[in-house]
Amino acid sequence: MTDTSGNSAHEMAPDRETRILDDLQDAVQRMHMLATSPRVVFATGVRHQGARPMAWQALFERTVGGAQPPCRYRGAPASALTTILSTGADQQPTGAPEWSHAQLRDAMAAGPIIQAFRNDRLAEAAAPVLIGAIIFEEDGLTLRGVRAIVKKLGLR
Repeated sequence: MTDTSGNSAHEMAPDRETRILDDLQDAVQRMHMLATSPRVVFATGVRHQGARPMAWQALFERTVGGAQPPCRYRGAPASALTTILSTGADQQPTGAPEWSHAQLRDAMAAGPIIQAFRNDRLAEAAAPVLIGAIIFEEDGLTLRGVRAIVKKLGLR
């Protein structure tokens, strides 16, 4: 198998691995952990620059622990931040497939706040489902401002 530049798949592997490691390193350098339950991560910079969504998803899921069931993701506008952190979601969670996404990249289109939910609890109305949120530095969201909201809400 060759790509359009004539490189074989075997020759492309080191380049792919380098890109993946670069994406992960970029995401790690941009991450600021503001709370652990739910996990609140602030990412300096915008969601469409730097690390690809795959790197953000891998790092986020790694920070919440491997024992968690698969996550579902939902994007939200900056104006929903306080609601999300105080009530657990921007809207009542449902198990409907169009309400959330299996891939973080699909949720990113909806806004700079990416909510992560426990997939196994989405259909249960009473169970806490929010695992955490990745908040990108967009639409007026700043590290200082988000840190203040997290502190005001008593999240740790």
